[in-house]
Amino acid sequence: MNSKYPNYDPKIRDRFIRCFQDRGMLKWGGFYLSDHTRVIEKSAKYRAEKQSRYLKEQMNFHKISEVLFRAFSNEREVEIQLADENQEHGIAKTIVGFVEGYDRDGIIVANNFFSLDDIWRCELV
Repeated sequence: MNSKYPNYDPKIRDRFIRCFQDRGMLKWGGFYLSDHTRVIEKSAKYRAEKQSRYLKEQMNFHKISEVLFRAFSNEREVEIQLADENQEHGIAKTIVGFVEGYDRDGIIVANNFFSLDDIWRCELV
């Protein structure tokens, strides 16, 4: 008899060793809580979104001002891409919303103030 399994019938032991297939990580899937899976899914979605971002062609100051004025006067949504990269060296997220106000220094879109110098590109939606 095998010293590792001394009290088992050799036929059963040999069959078990030959036929047993460990399911690996599948067996641990039931231990994840819904909060854990939600965080994992959110993290995967964020990574995919971050990888899909790219800088579009830069617009000049005059063209940006023209698009923003048209969006404000016609009450249309605008999509803004900021010029700076975020903390993780990824391209900044695109902001979509209505132009709610403006002054000499910048504009307010979707309750956020943006300096006109920080805008890389904008277009009407």
